[in-house]
Amino acid sequence: MSTGENERDELQTDAPVADEAEGAQDADASKRRLNLDVQITDAGPCKKHLKIAVPRSDIDQQFEESLGTFRREALVPGFRPGKAPTQLVQRRYRKEVAGQVKSALLMACMEQLDEEHKLNPITQPDFDFDALEIPEDGPMEFELEVEVQPEFETPEYKNLVVKRPVRKIADADVDRQYQGFLERYAQVVPKLEGGADPGDFVVADLAFQNEGQTLNEVKEVQFRLQPQLRFQDGVIPDLATALAGVKPGESRSTKAEIGTSSPDAALRGKTVDVTIQVHDLKTIRLPETDQAFFQGIGFDNEADLKDALRSVLERRGEFQARQAVRRQIVEQLIERCPFDLPTDLVKRQEVSTLRRLVSEMREAGYSDSELRAREAEIRANAHDVTLRNLKEFFLLSKIADAEEIKVEDDDLAEEISLIAMRSDETPRRVRSRLEKEGQLDNLATQILERKAIDRILEYITVELEEVSTPEEEPDADTLDETALPASSEEAEAASEAAEGSSEQK
Repeated sequence: MSTGENERDELQTDAPVADEAEGAQDADASKRRLNLDVQITDAGPCKKHLKIAVPRSDIDQQFEESLGTFRREALVPGFRPGKAPTQLVQRRYRKEVAGQVKSALLMACMEQLDEEHKLNPITQPDFDFDALEIPEDGPMEFELEVEVQPEFETPEYKNLVVKRPVRKIADADVDRQYQGFLERYAQVVPKLEGGADPGDFVVADLAFQNEGQTLNEVKEVQFRLQPQLRFQDGVIPDLATALAGVKPGESRSTKAEIGTSSPDAALRGKTVDVTIQVHDLKTIRLPETDQAFFQGIGFDNEADLKDALRSVLERRGEFQARQAVRRQIVEQLIERCPFDLPTDLVKRQEVSTLRRLVSEMREAGYSDSELRAREAEIRANAHDVTLRNLKEFFLLSKIADAEEIKVEDDDLAEEISLIAMRSDETPRRVRSRLEKEGQLDNLATQILERKAIDRILEYITVELEEVSTPEEEPDADTLDETALPASSEEAEAASEAAEGSSEQK
């Protein structure tokens, strides 16, 4: 654990100080063992409260070293460099000397705490550097809180039994995928007769209410009549049933489920009322599937397109099978080794969790509309998803340590090359983009977890289980709206996640 370089940068002044001498002095201070009085107590899950006292003798010694550096380099009128009286230098540069002493002592404290107490911090300490002052007499005392890695023993992972779903892709599956593919090129036209059928588009107002109180109203939105309608903080689970046969001018009522990441803690996981006032209906007109159509989208004919769609379904099925095995492994590990995590850590990780899951699904062949629906579902329940993913990370990291698994430069280079192939970019450009977005560490984490899972698979029993139906999410459309008005912070986080996922398209 260290204070980082930002605090040191803030201490730079216009005083004529030799940078090299100051760096050497900081190095000497960090190597010198301080006679610290340290009290460490638990402040919550994975959080420690530290109370630290630096004795007067260490403060005075650091003052002497810092003052010596300033005296050698200080420009005092009437004196050559290094010849000014110590007391005069001390008076002239008192503030600068005190700042340098504080910086050097704090850095030495952090490094010594790291060596002696092995706190394994997750983040920089929650500490106000500017508020810390060196007293005229007595020790320098300060307190801080730091989030640390959860403490638990490595779970037993070599005797697990999991089931791997196996399912052959049927012609009917390909036909459904083919129909969905054609709809990407369909026209949306007014529906002039009859009521709403599954697959139609509905233009309506939505009013969300809880116990008679209006939570939010959404005007003139268009969505497709699917079994579910997802919004950014929840879902209407029975949309198709609620609006079956509805006509323009009619109103229907149903229920909406609020996700676990709702800004209103009292409504998380709760069911609220939603009234849907229908204004207009539209339907789709599929394109004419002649030779010109298929050649225009890059295929020779219908059979060629269906072969490509079958490959997509097979890749998705493989992804789902791997995810099912991984999910079972992690669930058994969590059951064998329960531990808690700090809620603020989970909250900070929610956006990166969304980016990662969307990226993985894109690689598995999910379409943009399917990704958009899943993205809304993940965002609405981001807290629970992130909590589980963090536990998964710590468990797999623990096992990786036990198995001496590392992420090497070659691993990163290979993964970047694969991303480049999928995105039709050069590896150099992909690496540059990941570095700019701060995503290289996330990529390394994904590789580490995958290698840990692969190692676990070498030890455990995997039983094949034939399944008759695919592991598919219910068809759903997605709105960019919320059941509850989002705070500015939540809107910003949602926007950042959306931008991150769109950049990967």
